[in-house]
Amino acid sequence: MAVIDSSVLIHLSRINKLYLLKKYFRKIKITGEVFEETVSVNKSFEGKNDIKEACTDWIKVINLKNKKKIKEISEINGIEEADSSLILLAEKEKEIILTNDYLLVQVSKSRKIACWWLTTFLLKLLKKKIIKKNEAKKILFELIQNGLRISIEVYAAIEIKINEFT
Repeated sequence: MAVIDSSVLIHLSRINKLYLLKKYFRKIKITGEVFEETVSVNKSFEGKNDIKEACTDWIKVINLKNKKKIKEISEINGIEEADSSLILLAEKEKEIILTNDYLLVQVSKSRKIACWWLTTFLLKLLKKKIIKKNEAKKILFELIQNGLRISIEVYAAIEIKINEFT
């Protein structure tokens, strides 16, 4: 299992690839704060209903009780409370965090929590043969078309890694 950030859920649901999380992990965890960030009444994006539906099946929403600790981590590190909640959940459950948030990765690493970028997840899908090379390239392109921000250097590096697979 893994703890998933809203950025990953939103990006994958926008391109109708949310199911890849289920294929790889079978079940995932999010916090109540991440749930609110993704499916609250005020949010509107393609794929929102897919996330909401998955939360009744294979996405487990965990509401952490220690709101004071969440706020404290948020204030000390200058991160959103949803990100702080992910850190606490990952520490408690000994899980990795899957995100596309640079600051969340930095704070998590400082707390010895393993993190994967969304692009890392794409390569892991390829390695497990859940997707093929051409599909990985198409997904990467679609993610970028739909708002995933990565530098040209990262894009080139991911393309090279994808091409290394047989």
